[in-house]
Amino acid sequence: MKPEKGFSLIELLVAMAILLVVTAVATQAIMQAQNVSQAVALEANMQEDLRASMHFIVRDLTQAGEGIPEAGISIPNTAAGVSAINRPGLAVAGIFESQAAVPVTYTALPPVIPGSQLGTVVTTQNPVTKAILTGGFNTDIITVLYADNILVSSGGAEAGQPLNAFPVTQAAPAAPVCAGVITANGSSVTLDPACFTMPGAQTAPLAVGNLILFHNINGTALEYVTAVAGQVLTFGAGDPAGLNQTGLPQGTVSNLNVAATPTTITRVWMVTYYLDTVTIPARPQLVRQVNYPNYPAGAPANPPQPIGEVIENLSFSYDIINSLTPASYPKGPGDATTAIAPDTPFQIRAINAYIGGRSEYPWTGTTTPQFLRNSLSTQVSVRSLSFGLLFPTPGILP
Repeated sequence: MKPEKGFSLIELLVAMAILLVVTAVATQAIMQAQNVSQAVALEANMQEDLRASMHFIVRDLTQAGEGIPEAGISIPNTAAGVSAINRPGLAVAGIFESQAAVPVTYTALPPVIPGSQLGTVVTTQNPVTKAILTGGFNTDIITVLYADNILVSSGGAEAGQPLNAFPVTQAAPAAPVCAGVITANGSSVTLDPACFTMPGAQTAPLAVGNLILFHNINGTALEYVTAVAGQVLTFGAGDPAGLNQTGLPQGTVSNLNVAATPTTITRVWMVTYYLDTVTIPARPQLVRQVNYPNYPAGAPANPPQPIGEVIENLSFSYDIINSLTPASYPKGPGDATTAIAPDTPFQIRAINAYIGGRSEYPWTGTTTPQFLRNSLSTQVSVRSLSFGLLFPTPGILP
């Protein structure tokens, strides 16, 4: 009798069992590889956002104070020393206000303006339900000032000269003769093309939304450009900063006696960093705001620029030299969240920056999906403020 060929039932069952085991092991290995790949991609994207964000912050902090007078920049204020100048950003406090025990408004802006817990509340998201969760504290904001030293004349005999190379008005025998005009109340400036040809031969010419520093031996003042026409800069009322034509007795161009005093003008950048947890609550954004946003309504200048996605926390602390109140700082004056009176922000010499972020999407490699989180921190020694002043301005601590 011819023998039968094939597999027995037992052999078939054993083979199927082995196949199932191999398939299960291979599937598990593939799933683990996918989970690892997903985690690596999420971590890489998060690190890229954090590094790009910190790059912008460090770049601006290193320039803080460049070309800014030692006593800061005066802003309009009342006889009682109260100023209502707006502060850029989605801040809890909309004005430049110190964090003394009894808060007072600034009358002169320092190069670095702290904003401990003056930003939006810390916000995150439940990775499973997608519900928006808020923390128990507010984020920080920071504002820095520095002069623009690259804007130069776009033509004429003085091509290549910076905006502040000559006073707006400069009579003979000085050369060149600058026959510009500054109105007594600072409502406009007319520049002589022999000394500066508008709008300036750089990628960022003088334009609406710029901040202009007026400086002479009588002091300083800051105004917001509302119109540019030919050689004329206009500083109209109703600007978003609240800097122009306030009629206040202190801190305005009217106090500088520009008709009889040689006065220079300089473009100043005011850069503010803050977290926007309002526009897209599920994806908090780190925003870099240059000057003031969205003016005028028809053709808005200086829109807020998101530079980091899904950034959950932003905080700063400061190295304050020669502190008069060292006991007031729990972590020491080298890690102070703000300057506590009688200390002032003029004593800041280094800034500790911290940003914390989470992954764009939840990681599904665990039983319950969860966000990955990471942070970056660094210290920036502000090059223009690195050393105490040898000859401090009266009333300003070294």
